[in-house]
Amino acid sequence: MYNYIQKKSVMIVLLLASMFFSQAGVLASTNSEPMEQLQQSVNNILRILQSEELRVPGKQEERKQRVIEVVDKMFDFRQMARSSMGQHWNTITEEEQDKFVGLFKNLVEERYIGKIDSYNNQQVVYKKQLVKDGKALIYTDIVDKDLEIPIVYRLQEDNGKWLINDLKIENVSLIVNYRRDFDSIIRKEQFEGLVEKITKQLEKSETSN
Repeated sequence: MYNYIQKKSVMIVLLLASMFFSQAGVLASTNSEPMEQLQQSVNNILRILQSEELRVPGKQEERKQRVIEVVDKMFDFRQMARSSMGQHWNTITEEEQDKFVGLFKNLVEERYIGKIDSYNNQQVVYKKQLVKDGKALIYTDIVDKDLEIPIVYRLQEDNGKWLINDLKIENVSLIVNYRRDFDSIIRKEQFEGLVEKITKQLEKSETSN
């Protein structure tokens, strides 16, 4: 379940927790607001990860929670959850939708934010942004020694704030990947089966920490 996403989980952590280096002359739009908001959030994460106070033994959970507080303001988890369900979203009740959004949010946090200790001063080169009609694409490369991994943010404006609703890692969309897995489970085990699998996975992760 979620095989590709699991393999790339560390890459997303590095993306969220790395410094941006803007390259002059590469912006595709004069509107830099998505970049500025994203960079500010990432710098907030950096301050948390680099805090000597939070790196001492016993502070790991507090450090993780502080990172989650920042990340929660960066992502549109409801839109991501809805997109990951595809056609099945409209077949469940509003109560079930709300429950699934919470599970999806916890799943993403556990998969990616739970691996913050993987951060080791990797860098992200900010290449360009495309902005049109309240939507934006931000192109970056993770640089880890001689390895470069392309990652693209997809964002949408919501009341003046730019929120991430998808990530493409080496041209593979997180949402498309989740949707494929979720669809397979729902067709075999219904929505209840999907909820049960995610719940058990979260419980397993919690007990192993």
